[in-house]
Amino acid sequence: MKPKLLIFFILFVQVSIAQFTNTDVVAKINTEKIDEIITAVATVTNTTEVYKSLRYTLTVYRTDAQNNLSKNSQEERFTIEANETKELSSGTMSSKDPDKIVVLLLIYEEDKIIAKDRLAFNEEAKPQPKKVEEDISDDGIELKGIVVEDTKTKPGRDFYEFFYNSYTLNQINGNKIVGVHETLSFGRTTILQVKIEDNVIHQFIGKPDLEYLEQMSKIAIRKVYKYFKDLKKQKNDIFQY
Repeated sequence: MKPKLLIFFILFVQVSIAQFTNTDVVAKINTEKIDEIITAVATVTNTTEVYKSLRYTLTVYRTDAQNNLSKNSQEERFTIEANETKELSSGTMSSKDPDKIVVLLLIYEEDKIIAKDRLAFNEEAKPQPKKVEEDISDDGIELKGIVVEDTKTKPGRDFYEFFYNSYTLNQINGNKIVGVHETLSFGRTTILQVKIEDNVIHQFIGKPDLEYLEQMSKIAIRKVYKYFKDLKKQKNDIFQY
């Protein structure tokens, strides 16, 4: 494939992926303030004419004044009728809460993200870039440093904790969602995968051995770091071209 055709193909794929997010299914986090209480409601709308069986994850990231990060997630499968809007979850907070709070809603069809929304409180204002930066997704929603979990066993959850802590400490802050997935294999074994979009970055057989899982997380972190580094270089090459 010639260089010009390759560049065109890459750009076409990126645009095509963006067109399938928040189109047939729309995710939205609505807020309402009464006195000093803010209520946030996560909703989803099925704009198609067909019934759907989906899954959502709602994650709240909280960063305090000492820059300590905590995370609280909930996940649930649900069904939604054609042209229906459904409330998925709700929560409240004080408008005087000083912490930085980011709420991320992701809607999955099987293992593919088909809709998303993000809401931030007390986020520092950032200067507007002169051009579209590589840390902004195609649909304009900033999704930096997000790691989602889809594990089924304690070793899977232990690996996720090792990986997530390393990801945060190394400040990788990638502009694409990183997923830690666990699938059943032969017998009682499972396969753990670290994926970025549909790309498997690292996979291995899960074992109830903390030292082994920590070592696997270090290998996965190096591979994820290299992936984002190569991706950034690729985008810079395209802009320069």
